[in-house]
Amino acid sequence: MSDFTASTASVLLPAARISLFVKEEEIRQAAISLKNDWRFARVTIEVTDGDVESAIEYYSTHPSPDLVMVETLNMTDDFAGRLEILGSECAETTAAVVVGPINDVYLYRKLIEMGVSDYLVKPLSRDVLADVFAKILTERLGAQHSKLMACIGAKGGVGTSSLSYLLADVAGNGLNQKTVILDAAGGWSYLSVAMGGETVTNLHEAARAAISTDSDSFQRMIIPVSEKLSFLGTGAEPLMEPGISAEHFESIINRLMQTYPVVMVDLSGASIDIRRNILARANDVMIVSTPTLASLRSARSLMQEAKTIRGEKEDGLHIILNQKGNGSGFDVAEADMAMAFKVKPHLVLPFLPKLFGAAEAQGKPLSTLSGGGEIFAAVQKFMEDKIGLSPDKSLPATAGGSKGGLLGGLLNKVKKK
Repeated sequence: MSDFTASTASVLLPAARISLFVKEEEIRQAAISLKNDWRFARVTIEVTDGDVESAIEYYSTHPSPDLVMVETLNMTDDFAGRLEILGSECAETTAAVVVGPINDVYLYRKLIEMGVSDYLVKPLSRDVLADVFAKILTERLGAQHSKLMACIGAKGGVGTSSLSYLLADVAGNGLNQKTVILDAAGGWSYLSVAMGGETVTNLHEAARAAISTDSDSFQRMIIPVSEKLSFLGTGAEPLMEPGISAEHFESIINRLMQTYPVVMVDLSGASIDIRRNILARANDVMIVSTPTLASLRSARSLMQEAKTIRGEKEDGLHIILNQKGNGSGFDVAEADMAMAFKVKPHLVLPFLPKLFGAAEAQGKPLSTLSGGGEIFAAVQKFMEDKIGLSPDKSLPATAGGSKGGLLGGLLNKVKKK
């Protein structure tokens, strides 16, 4: 009964485990083929020749996965009872998908009311499985409608951090979206100073708090700038000590995306592992360059590498040309950029040292300073499309926390008996 017709996952999916108990060979092969899909690189997919009875027997002695899919040849009341028993053997956080032989809207509604995530009718294609699995995995993180955005510089000195702050400012204060920004540079970050706040923690502590169940500790690390804009107050790390791992940094991202519809990451000082991870996962990546020869050459190379990391897809990759006019006659013309470098900027910003310098020195968002209206309006128009606003300038839905697992409904029914 799933109505997906196009992929809902254009980014790298979070680490998870999916188990299928199916008999039909076509379904088995479709599921196995997802292991070669770059989006599922961190998803473990286990396919067993079996049914709901096989699943009950297995999970009576083994930990349940993040998502379990079972195939049935009939939809009798007895199957519904066995499905409830499966729910009692699985963790409440385990999601469930049922594959059946008939297209019946009443049956679909009954299964959804029981707590099943989706009911699919055979035959199943690889794309349908990919869409359903992606939707469920992102819903479990509360990130279905959240946007992960990242800024990375083609080289040093192109203004990547300043652009990150401006884009976050526009998303929060211009487009009225609940936005948080974080810096992957560790102790080298000056995000707290630029936002007019205080450094209260480091990325290692933030990761520990993100992984823990103590939501208050993590929330205290997030500093509000305005009603809709906040930042993660990191930067307290020693400069000469090892930084955070990509895995731990992603735990911070996952936690933030449970609450914030827009998460902005400054990658200018990030490690290679973190850069690769976020480049693969982000909905939108802003490659920041100046219109100089050296910077454009690097931007072209970075664009190609980012495309490769993202499964040879250019969707979500954007070139921002910053500091136009700073080259004193040495800027490369935009026509030459397209011809010689195959680089077409999606946004061009002039060289405004006084304006950006004042924002950094005073620790204030650009939106609060006089003289920034024109550039703010240009960036706002650029960001509206990237965030995917509806006509009333609101996201489809605000990201919420985990729903507690879709087999939780089954388990609760069993407990009440």
